[in-house]
Amino acid sequence: MAATYEDRGPIQNFRIEMSIFYIVYFIVFPFFFVNIFVALIIITFQEQGEAELQDGEIDKNQKSCIDFTIGARPLERYMPKNRNTFKYKVWRIVVSTPFEYFIMMLIVFNTLLLMMKYHNQGDMYEKSLKYINMGFTGMFSVETVLKIIGFGVKYSGCTLDGIWGNY
Repeated sequence: MAATYEDRGPIQNFRIEMSIFYIVYFIVFPFFFVNIFVALIIITFQEQGEAELQDGEIDKNQKSCIDFTIGARPLERYMPKNRNTFKYKVWRIVVSTPFEYFIMMLIVFNTLLLMMKYHNQGDMYEKSLKYINMGFTGMFSVETVLKIIGFGVKYSGCTLDGIWGNY
């Protein structure tokens, strides 16, 4: 962005359009082409699978196994047995959609907070960021404790947000 003419020194923000070029070139195009590549792979496998089914090269048992696998869903999710307990009430909170959205907002705000650091920042600014980050860490710790209470230790694996949050 600072490059000027041949045999001339750099000037800050001389060619802003180059930043747009690099964003498009290194972020947008690779993302677009990766999506196209993945879509082509999926379409190819679907076509090959349908061709296998139509050619009759597999028997009924194999076809039923494929159909079962395609339609398979988890049979159950964890839920406390007794609905009158504190554990059930906490479980209801941690599996609720508003709670998941709240945690997602905390993650986004914490990420933005971490991006607010810069070189030669003032001491007051640095301390403020530090204490706000500690507050976020405390809230994430509360989320962890609530999920351990709600799900129990047995079901409180590291995949809670990935699996239990999206049912």
